[in-house]
Amino acid sequence: MTEKMTITFVTKNKEKKSDIKKMLGDKFDIQFTSDLDLTEIQSLSVAEVVAFKVKQAYEKVGTPIAVSDSGLEIESLKNFPGALVKFVNETIGQEGITKLLKNVENRNAHFIAAIGYCDHEKNPIIFVERDKGTISMEPRGDGWHFDRIFIPKGEKRTWAEIGRERKNIDSAFRRALEKMSHWLVEKGT
Repeated sequence: MTEKMTITFVTKNKEKKSDIKKMLGDKFDIQFTSDLDLTEIQSLSVAEVVAFKVKQAYEKVGTPIAVSDSGLEIESLKNFPGALVKFVNETIGQEGITKLLKNVENRNAHFIAAIGYCDHEKNPIIFVERDKGTISMEPRGDGWHFDRIFIPKGEKRTWAEIGRERKNIDSAFRRALEKMSHWLVEKGT
């Protein structure tokens, strides 16, 4: 029997830990660390933020490591808040975003999930996926980040109303994890 490759993910988020284990636990030995003090660059680009963080994480631990981050690009706000979701959530919140769009017709948005992986080659590989959708008129349902205001394409409900289990069947986060998984299997690490 072949031993599973170990991948360490940097996260403190309990829900994210559970999701990663469910999505990748059958293929990899998944470990978590939350005690790394990583600098997060200020950028609208989720991929840039992840690349910077995963390289730092590898330099600190020296073993294969992965970092995930997400963002929300709202077309009419010139892709704001992008990767600045934590800052926006801590300041104006989801209610503030809906207020910014109060009289705006174009509510198109993309939810972005990025997974960065780095190993002994020290060249971060970034896996990015997007969910197309729109922003609701007001926050609805129980959820984190922008799940209460993001309505995926083809739906009338927000991710929060749809629920985490259904969201994880075909979310950008799941597809980004699957991209990383396929790449690792092909690479044969």
